[in-house]
Amino acid sequence: MPKYLLIARDGEEWETFAAQATPADIEACIGRYIEWSERLRSQGKLITSEKLKEGEGRVVRAERGAVRVTDGPHVASKEVIGGFWLFEADSYDDGVELIRDHPHLEWGTLELRQIEEF
Repeated sequence: MPKYLLIARDGEEWETFAAQATPADIEACIGRYIEWSERLRSQGKLITSEKLKEGEGRVVRAERGAVRVTDGPHVASKEVIGGFWLFEADSYDDGVELIRDHPHLEWGTLELRQIEEF
């Protein structure tokens, strides 16, 4: 069965919510993500998922034969990758149906990409 990577991009809506949310609001929000992920897991489709640590990372580039490492990513856009899910689906259409009620759609965008097997 094909594998798909679901990338969650945080939008300005998330920043607005996070700035005014109470600890109880954050806990309820996290609960919705866990519930969604557990539903996919119970269907035998979820392979793994993780939230990425905010504001940290490294960008690695090859420049003139040398490897250059910088802190990052520093994104000019307001959409930052916040996490990912790797799951199985029969097709892109099936994948879209699986994510149609994903809680992240309230805060940002979701990008669905098929993993190429070789």
